[in-house]
Amino acid sequence: MRRWPVAMSAASWIAALGLLAASYDVTAISVVLVHLRQLWHLTSAETANLTAAPLAGSVVGSLIAGLFADRFGRRLLLLLDFATFVIAAILAALAHGYGDLLLWRAVMGIGIGADVAVVFPYLAESVPAARRGATMAFVLLVNDLGQVAAYGTGALLVRTGPDGFRWVLALGAVLGALVLLARRSLPESGPWKRERLASLRGIGRRVLRLGAIKEAGSSAVLWFLHQVTGQGLTLFLPLIVSLLWVTGASESGAISIVVKSVSLVAGAATVLVIDRWGRRPLQLFGFLGRGLALLPLGLVLALGGRLPVLAAGAMLTAALAFGAMGPDKTTVITTAERFPTAVRATGEGEAEMVGRVGGVAGVLLFGFLGAGRGLGLTILTFSAVALLGGLLTWLTLPETKPGSTSECEFAQVPV
Repeated sequence: MRRWPVAMSAASWIAALGLLAASYDVTAISVVLVHLRQLWHLTSAETANLTAAPLAGSVVGSLIAGLFADRFGRRLLLLLDFATFVIAAILAALAHGYGDLLLWRAVMGIGIGADVAVVFPYLAESVPAARRGATMAFVLLVNDLGQVAAYGTGALLVRTGPDGFRWVLALGAVLGALVLLARRSLPESGPWKRERLASLRGIGRRVLRLGAIKEAGSSAVLWFLHQVTGQGLTLFLPLIVSLLWVTGASESGAISIVVKSVSLVAGAATVLVIDRWGRRPLQLFGFLGRGLALLPLGLVLALGGRLPVLAAGAMLTAALAFGAMGPDKTTVITTAERFPTAVRATGEGEAEMVGRVGGVAGVLLFGFLGAGRGLGLTILTFSAVALLGGLLTWLTLPETKPGSTSECEFAQVPV
Protein backbone atom coordinates (compact mmCIF):
# COMPACT_ATOMS: atom_id res chain seq x y z
CA MET A 1 0.00 0.00 0.00
CA ARG A 2 1.35 3.40 -0.98
CA ARG A 3 2.28 5.55 2.01
CA TRP A 4 0.45 8.87 2.43
CA PRO A 5 3.00 11.28 0.92
CA VAL A 6 2.38 14.37 3.02
CA ALA A 7 4.09 15.10 6.34
CA MET A 8 2.51 18.47 7.04
CA SER A 9 4.47 21.17 8.83
CA ALA A 10 2.73 23.59 11.17
CA ALA A 11 2.92 26.28 8.48
CA SER A 12 1.24 23.97 5.96
CA TRP A 13 -1.57 23.17 8.40
CA ILE A 14 -2.13 26.86 9.09
CA ALA A 15 -2.27 27.51 5.34
CA ALA A 16 -4.73 24.64 4.89
CA LEU A 17 -7.03 25.87 7.64
CA GLY A 18 -7.06 29.31 6.05
CA LEU A 19 -8.30 27.80 2.80
CA LEU A 20 -10.92 25.84 4.75
CA ALA A 21 -12.30 28.99 6.38
CA ALA A 22 -12.33 30.91 3.10
CA SER A 23 -13.95 28.14 1.06
CA TYR A 24 -16.53 27.60 3.79
CA ASP A 25 -17.62 31.23 3.76
CA VAL A 26 -17.68 31.55 -0.03
CA THR A 27 -19.71 28.34 -0.41
CA ALA A 28 -22.05 28.93 2.56
CA ILE A 29 -24.05 31.39 0.48
CA SER A 30 -25.02 28.56 -1.88
CA VAL A 31 -27.30 26.94 0.71
CA VAL A 32 -28.33 30.26 2.22
CA LEU A 33 -29.50 31.54 -1.17
CA VAL A 34 -32.25 28.93 -1.41
CA HIS A 35 -33.53 30.38 1.88
CA LEU A 36 -32.87 34.08 1.11
CA ARG A 37 -34.65 33.93 -2.24
CA GLN A 38 -37.87 33.45 -0.30
CA LEU A 39 -37.04 35.54 2.78
CA TRP A 40 -35.81 38.66 0.94
CA HIS A 41 -37.69 38.04 -2.34
CA LEU A 42 -34.46 38.07 -4.35
CA THR A 43 -34.45 38.09 -8.14
CA SER A 44 -32.27 35.76 -10.20
CA ALA A 45 -29.89 38.65 -10.86
CA GLU A 46 -29.57 39.40 -7.14
CA THR A 47 -28.83 35.79 -6.23
CA ALA A 48 -26.17 35.71 -8.94
CA ASN A 49 -24.65 38.96 -7.67
CA LEU A 50 -24.46 37.69 -4.07
CA THR A 51 -22.71 34.53 -5.23
CA ALA A 52 -20.32 36.37 -7.53
CA ALA A 53 -19.45 39.17 -5.09
CA PRO A 54 -16.55 37.36 -3.30
CA LEU A 55 -15.15 36.27 -6.66
CA ALA A 56 -15.29 39.85 -7.95
CA GLY A 57 -13.54 41.05 -4.80
CA SER A 58 -10.91 38.35 -5.33
CA VAL A 59 -10.02 39.88 -8.69
CA VAL A 60 -8.89 43.03 -6.86
CA GLY A 61 -7.26 41.26 -3.91
CA SER A 62 -5.21 38.81 -5.95
CA LEU A 63 -3.28 41.29 -8.07
CA ILE A 64 -2.59 43.79 -5.30
CA ALA A 65 -1.54 41.16 -2.77
CA GLY A 66 0.76 39.32 -5.17
CA LEU A 67 2.72 42.44 -6.00
CA PHE A 68 2.92 43.59 -2.38
CA ALA A 69 3.92 40.13 -1.15
CA ASP A 70 6.91 40.19 -3.49
CA ARG A 71 7.89 43.60 -2.10
CA PHE A 72 7.05 43.42 1.62
CA GLY A 73 7.00 39.70 2.36
CA ARG A 74 4.61 36.75 2.47
CA ARG A 75 3.94 36.79 6.24
CA LEU A 76 2.67 40.38 6.43
CA LEU A 77 0.19 39.84 3.60
CA LEU A 78 -0.99 36.53 5.07
CA LEU A 79 -1.96 38.43 8.22
CA LEU A 80 -3.52 41.44 6.53
CA ASP A 81 -5.63 39.43 4.10
CA PHE A 82 -7.25 37.34 6.83
CA ALA A 83 -7.87 40.37 9.02
CA THR A 84 -9.83 41.81 6.07
CA PHE A 85 -11.66 38.51 5.63
CA VAL A 86 -12.70 38.24 9.29
CA ILE A 87 -14.01 41.80 9.59
CA ALA A 88 -16.01 41.51 6.37
CA ALA A 89 -17.41 38.08 7.31
CA ILE A 90 -18.70 39.45 10.64
CA LEU A 91 -20.39 42.39 8.93
CA ALA A 92 -21.89 40.10 6.27
CA ALA A 93 -23.48 37.96 8.98
CA LEU A 94 -25.02 41.13 10.47
CA ALA A 95 -26.29 42.47 7.13
CA HIS A 96 -29.75 44.03 7.18
CA GLY A 97 -30.55 43.45 3.54
CA TYR A 98 -29.35 42.64 0.04
CA GLY A 99 -27.18 45.75 -0.39
CA ASP A 100 -25.29 45.27 2.90
CA LEU A 101 -24.68 41.59 2.24
CA LEU A 102 -23.48 42.26 -1.31
CA LEU A 103 -20.98 44.90 -0.13
CA TRP A 104 -19.41 42.89 2.67
CA ARG A 105 -19.17 39.69 0.66
CA ALA A 106 -17.27 41.64 -1.99
CA VAL A 107 -14.86 43.00 0.65
CA MET A 108 -14.49 39.50 2.06
CA GLY A 109 -13.50 38.38 -1.44
CA ILE A 110 -10.65 40.89 -1.49
CA GLY A 111 -9.14 39.10 1.51
CA ILE A 112 -9.71 35.65 -0.02
CA GLY A 113 -8.18 36.59 -3.36
CA ALA A 114 -5.19 38.06 -1.60
CA ASP A 115 -4.74 34.90 0.45
CA VAL A 116 -4.66 32.51 -2.51
CA ALA A 117 -2.19 34.77 -4.34
CA VAL A 118 0.22 34.60 -1.39
CA VAL A 119 -0.29 31.28 0.37
CA PHE A 120 0.72 29.04 -2.55
CA PRO A 121 3.92 30.95 -3.38
CA TYR A 122 4.64 30.72 0.36
CA LEU A 123 4.16 26.94 0.31
CA ALA A 124 6.17 26.54 -2.91
CA GLU A 125 9.09 28.22 -1.13
CA SER A 126 8.66 26.42 2.20
CA VAL A 127 8.11 22.77 1.25
CA PRO A 128 10.82 20.40 -0.07
CA ALA A 129 10.50 19.97 -3.83
CA ALA A 130 9.98 16.19 -3.62
CA ARG A 131 6.65 16.60 -1.79
CA ARG A 132 5.72 20.13 -2.86
CA GLY A 133 2.94 19.02 -5.19
CA ALA A 134 1.40 16.64 -2.66
CA THR A 135 1.46 19.28 0.08
CA MET A 136 -0.21 21.94 -2.04
CA ALA A 137 -2.74 19.39 -3.31
CA PHE A 138 -3.55 18.49 0.30
CA VAL A 139 -4.11 22.14 1.17
CA LEU A 140 -6.51 22.39 -1.78
CA LEU A 141 -8.21 19.19 -0.61
CA VAL A 142 -8.93 20.93 2.69
CA ASN A 143 -10.47 23.69 0.57
CA ASP A 144 -12.93 21.05 -0.75
CA LEU A 145 -13.64 20.01 2.83
CA GLY A 146 -14.67 23.59 3.61
CA GLN A 147 -17.22 23.42 0.80
CA VAL A 148 -18.72 20.19 2.14
CA ALA A 149 -18.83 21.68 5.64
CA ALA A 150 -20.70 24.70 4.26
CA TYR A 151 -23.35 22.48 2.67
CA GLY A 152 -23.80 20.52 5.90
CA THR A 153 -23.84 23.48 8.24
CA GLY A 154 -26.22 25.35 5.97
CA ALA A 155 -28.58 22.39 5.78
CA LEU A 156 -28.76 22.30 9.60
CA LEU A 157 -28.80 25.98 10.53
CA VAL A 158 -31.23 27.36 7.96
CA ARG A 159 -33.87 25.35 9.79
CA THR A 160 -33.45 27.42 12.96
CA GLY A 161 -35.60 30.31 11.73
CA PRO A 162 -35.46 33.51 9.67
CA ASP A 163 -32.03 34.39 11.10
CA GLY A 164 -30.59 30.92 10.59
CA PHE A 165 -28.60 32.17 7.62
CA ARG A 166 -26.74 34.57 9.92
CA TRP A 167 -25.41 31.68 12.01
CA VAL A 168 -24.22 29.96 8.82
CA LEU A 169 -22.25 33.05 7.78
CA ALA A 170 -21.02 33.87 11.29
CA LEU A 171 -19.32 30.48 11.62
CA GLY A 172 -17.00 31.46 8.78
CA ALA A 173 -15.95 34.54 10.73
CA VAL A 174 -15.18 32.39 13.79
CA LEU A 175 -13.03 30.02 11.71
CA GLY A 176 -11.24 32.98 10.16
CA ALA A 177 -10.46 34.54 13.54
CA LEU A 178 -8.87 31.28 14.74
CA VAL A 179 -6.73 31.12 11.59
CA LEU A 180 -5.64 34.74 12.04
CA LEU A 181 -4.45 34.00 15.58
CA ALA A 182 -2.54 30.92 14.40
CA ARG A 183 -0.84 32.83 11.57
CA ARG A 184 0.96 35.09 14.02
CA SER A 185 3.44 32.22 14.52
CA LEU A 186 4.30 31.82 10.81
CA PRO A 187 7.95 32.42 9.86
CA GLU A 188 8.81 34.50 6.82
CA SER A 189 9.75 32.68 3.61
CA GLY A 190 13.51 32.08 3.58
CA PRO A 191 13.87 32.07 -0.24
CA TRP A 192 11.95 35.35 -0.46
CA LYS A 193 14.27 37.00 2.11
CA ARG A 194 17.28 35.92 0.06
CA GLU A 195 15.93 37.02 -3.34
CA ARG A 196 13.64 39.95 -2.48
CA LEU A 197 13.69 43.00 -4.72
CA ALA A 198 14.01 46.48 -3.24
CA SER A 199 11.07 48.27 -4.86
CA LEU A 200 7.74 47.80 -6.59
CA ARG A 201 9.30 49.36 -9.68
CA GLY A 202 12.08 46.79 -9.58
CA ILE A 203 9.54 43.97 -9.42
CA GLY A 204 7.70 45.42 -12.40
CA ARG A 205 10.91 45.68 -14.41
CA ARG A 206 11.87 42.12 -13.57
CA VAL A 207 8.44 40.85 -14.59
CA LEU A 208 8.76 42.60 -17.95
CA ARG A 209 12.35 41.48 -18.49
CA LEU A 210 11.60 37.85 -17.80
CA GLY A 211 8.45 37.83 -19.91
CA ALA A 212 6.48 36.81 -16.84
CA ILE A 213 3.32 38.48 -18.13
CA LYS A 214 3.25 36.03 -21.03
CA GLU A 215 3.90 33.14 -18.66
CA ALA A 216 1.16 34.33 -16.32
CA GLY A 217 -1.17 34.68 -19.28
CA SER A 218 -0.73 31.04 -20.19
CA SER A 219 -1.57 29.96 -16.64
CA ALA A 220 -4.38 32.51 -16.41
CA VAL A 221 -6.30 31.15 -19.40
CA LEU A 222 -6.33 27.64 -17.94
CA TRP A 223 -7.26 28.96 -14.50
CA PHE A 224 -10.05 31.02 -16.10
CA LEU A 225 -11.53 28.00 -17.89
CA HIS A 226 -11.50 25.90 -14.75
CA GLN A 227 -13.08 28.62 -12.65
CA VAL A 228 -15.96 29.08 -15.11
CA THR A 229 -17.08 25.51 -14.53
CA GLY A 230 -15.76 25.01 -10.99
CA GLN A 231 -17.37 28.02 -9.36
CA GLY A 232 -20.55 27.76 -11.39
CA LEU A 233 -21.10 24.14 -10.36
CA THR A 234 -19.91 24.36 -6.75
CA LEU A 235 -21.57 27.59 -5.66
CA PHE A 236 -24.88 26.73 -7.28
CA LEU A 237 -24.87 22.99 -6.53
CA PRO A 238 -27.68 23.15 -3.92
CA LEU A 239 -29.72 25.30 -6.30
CA ILE A 240 -29.08 22.87 -9.19
CA VAL A 241 -30.24 20.04 -6.93
CA SER A 242 -33.28 22.06 -5.92
CA LEU A 243 -34.18 22.77 -9.57
CA LEU A 244 -33.64 19.19 -10.74
CA TRP A 245 -35.41 17.44 -7.89
CA VAL A 246 -37.69 20.17 -6.43
CA THR A 247 -36.26 20.16 -2.91
CA GLY A 248 -36.04 22.80 -0.19
CA ALA A 249 -32.95 24.49 1.23
CA SER A 250 -32.22 21.87 3.87
CA GLU A 251 -32.78 18.87 1.59
CA SER A 252 -30.75 20.34 -1.28
CA GLY A 253 -27.87 21.05 1.11
CA ALA A 254 -27.95 17.45 2.36
CA ILE A 255 -27.96 15.99 -1.17
CA SER A 256 -25.12 18.35 -2.13
CA ILE A 257 -23.00 16.90 0.68
CA VAL A 258 -23.30 13.44 -0.85
CA VAL A 259 -22.52 14.70 -4.36
CA LYS A 260 -19.58 16.85 -3.29
CA SER A 261 -18.10 14.30 -0.86
CA VAL A 262 -16.96 12.18 -3.78
CA SER A 263 -14.71 15.10 -4.69
CA LEU A 264 -12.88 14.61 -1.40
CA VAL A 265 -11.98 11.06 -2.45
CA ALA A 266 -10.83 12.32 -5.85
CA GLY A 267 -8.78 15.06 -4.20
CA ALA A 268 -7.15 12.54 -1.86
CA ALA A 269 -6.18 10.46 -4.89
CA THR A 270 -4.50 13.55 -6.35
CA VAL A 271 -2.39 13.95 -3.21
CA LEU A 272 -1.18 10.38 -3.63
CA VAL A 273 -0.21 10.58 -7.30
CA ILE A 274 0.60 14.17 -8.23
CA ASP A 275 4.32 14.00 -7.48
CA ARG A 276 4.59 10.64 -9.26
CA TRP A 277 2.36 11.17 -12.30
CA GLY A 278 2.89 14.90 -12.72
CA ARG A 279 0.63 17.91 -12.99
CA ARG A 280 -0.05 17.95 -16.74
CA PRO A 281 -1.73 14.51 -17.14
CA LEU A 282 -3.96 15.10 -14.11
CA GLN A 283 -5.12 18.45 -15.48
CA LEU A 284 -5.80 16.96 -18.91
CA PHE A 285 -7.71 14.03 -17.37
CA GLY A 286 -9.76 16.33 -15.14
CA PHE A 287 -10.80 18.82 -17.81
CA LEU A 288 -11.78 16.15 -20.33
CA GLY A 289 -13.59 14.03 -17.73
CA ARG A 290 -15.65 16.99 -16.51
CA GLY A 291 -16.58 18.03 -20.03
CA LEU A 292 -17.70 14.54 -21.02
CA ALA A 293 -19.65 14.01 -17.79
CA LEU A 294 -21.64 17.23 -18.25
CA LEU A 295 -22.32 16.79 -21.97
CA PRO A 296 -25.22 14.26 -21.81
CA LEU A 297 -26.82 16.01 -18.82
CA GLY A 298 -26.79 19.35 -20.62
CA LEU A 299 -28.12 17.86 -23.86
CA VAL A 300 -31.08 16.15 -22.21
CA LEU A 301 -32.06 19.24 -20.22
CA ALA A 302 -31.61 21.60 -23.17
CA LEU A 303 -33.96 19.43 -25.24
CA GLY A 304 -36.60 19.60 -22.53
CA GLY A 305 -36.13 16.08 -21.20
CA ARG A 306 -35.68 14.79 -17.67
CA LEU A 307 -33.22 12.29 -16.32
CA PRO A 308 -33.73 9.74 -13.54
CA VAL A 309 -32.50 11.05 -10.20
CA LEU A 310 -29.63 8.57 -9.99
CA ALA A 311 -28.43 9.29 -13.55
CA ALA A 312 -28.44 13.07 -13.08
CA GLY A 313 -26.76 12.70 -9.69
CA ALA A 314 -24.07 10.45 -11.15
CA MET A 315 -23.25 12.96 -13.88
CA LEU A 316 -23.01 15.89 -11.46
CA THR A 317 -20.92 13.81 -9.06
CA ALA A 318 -18.54 12.71 -11.82
CA ALA A 319 -18.16 16.28 -13.12
CA LEU A 320 -17.20 17.58 -9.69
CA ALA A 321 -14.89 14.64 -8.99
CA PHE A 322 -12.98 14.99 -12.27
CA GLY A 323 -12.41 18.68 -11.55
CA ALA A 324 -11.26 17.94 -7.98
CA MET A 325 -8.70 15.42 -9.20
CA GLY A 326 -7.38 17.66 -11.95
CA PRO A 327 -7.62 21.39 -12.64
CA ASP A 328 -9.03 22.33 -9.24
CA LYS A 329 -5.57 21.51 -7.89
CA THR A 330 -3.20 21.76 -10.82
CA THR A 331 -4.12 25.22 -12.14
CA VAL A 332 -3.07 26.69 -8.79
CA ILE A 333 -0.02 24.47 -8.23
CA THR A 334 1.53 24.83 -11.69
CA THR A 335 1.16 28.60 -11.53
CA ALA A 336 3.07 28.78 -8.24
CA GLU A 337 5.79 26.54 -9.70
CA ARG A 338 6.24 28.43 -12.98
CA PHE A 339 7.79 31.62 -11.56
CA PRO A 340 11.11 32.61 -9.95
CA THR A 341 10.92 33.45 -6.24
CA ALA A 342 11.38 37.22 -6.62
CA VAL A 343 8.23 37.58 -8.77
CA ARG A 344 6.37 34.39 -7.82
CA ALA A 345 3.51 36.05 -5.93
CA THR A 346 3.09 38.68 -8.65
CA GLY A 347 2.79 35.96 -11.28
CA GLU A 348 0.39 33.98 -9.12
CA GLY A 349 -1.69 37.08 -8.51
CA GLU A 350 -1.89 37.97 -12.21
CA ALA A 351 -3.04 34.47 -13.14
CA GLU A 352 -5.49 34.27 -10.25
CA MET A 353 -6.96 37.65 -11.18
CA VAL A 354 -7.91 36.37 -14.64
CA GLY A 355 -9.03 33.06 -13.17
CA ARG A 356 -11.37 34.81 -10.76
CA VAL A 357 -12.93 36.66 -13.68
CA GLY A 358 -13.74 33.21 -15.03
CA GLY A 359 -15.38 32.34 -11.73
CA VAL A 360 -17.51 35.47 -11.92
CA ALA A 361 -18.44 34.60 -15.51
CA GLY A 362 -19.50 31.09 -14.54
CA VAL A 363 -21.60 32.31 -11.63
CA LEU A 364 -23.29 35.06 -13.64
CA LEU A 365 -23.91 32.67 -16.53
CA PHE A 366 -25.69 30.27 -14.22
CA GLY A 367 -27.45 33.01 -12.30
CA PHE A 368 -28.97 34.60 -15.38
CA LEU A 369 -29.65 31.45 -17.44
CA GLY A 370 -29.51 28.42 -15.20
CA ALA A 371 -32.24 29.37 -12.75
CA GLY A 372 -34.87 29.17 -15.50
CA ARG A 373 -35.23 26.94 -18.55
CA GLY A 374 -31.65 27.74 -19.46
CA LEU A 375 -30.20 25.16 -17.05
CA GLY A 376 -29.45 22.73 -19.88
CA LEU A 377 -27.81 25.43 -22.02
CA THR A 378 -25.69 26.54 -19.07
CA ILE A 379 -24.48 23.00 -18.35
CA LEU A 380 -23.70 22.52 -22.05
CA THR A 381 -21.61 25.72 -21.92
CA PHE A 382 -19.75 24.39 -18.87
CA SER A 383 -19.08 21.17 -20.80
CA ALA A 384 -17.67 23.03 -23.80
CA VAL A 385 -15.46 25.21 -21.58
CA ALA A 386 -14.06 22.15 -19.79
CA LEU A 387 -13.30 20.39 -23.08
CA LEU A 388 -11.53 23.53 -24.32
CA GLY A 389 -9.48 23.50 -21.11
CA GLY A 390 -8.39 19.96 -21.89
CA LEU A 391 -7.34 20.93 -25.41
CA LEU A 392 -5.32 23.95 -24.24
CA THR A 393 -3.71 21.92 -21.45
CA TRP A 394 -2.51 19.41 -24.05
CA LEU A 395 -1.21 22.17 -26.32
CA THR A 396 0.33 24.66 -23.87
CA LEU A 397 0.94 23.40 -20.32
CA PRO A 398 4.53 22.44 -19.43
CA GLU A 399 5.15 19.79 -16.78
CA THR A 400 6.34 21.50 -13.58
CA LYS A 401 7.01 18.38 -11.52
CA PRO A 402 10.58 18.63 -10.11
CA GLY A 403 12.97 16.38 -12.00
CA SER A 404 10.73 15.90 -15.02
CA THR A 405 12.41 16.00 -18.42
CA SER A 406 9.75 18.55 -19.42
CA GLU A 407 9.97 20.53 -16.19
CA CYS A 408 9.22 24.20 -16.69
CA GLU A 409 12.57 25.99 -16.89
CA PHE A 410 11.18 29.50 -16.48
CA ALA A 411 11.23 29.31 -12.69
CA GLN A 412 14.94 28.49 -12.78
CA VAL A 413 15.90 31.72 -14.58
CA PRO A 414 18.27 33.77 -12.39
CA VAL A 415 16.74 36.98 -11.04
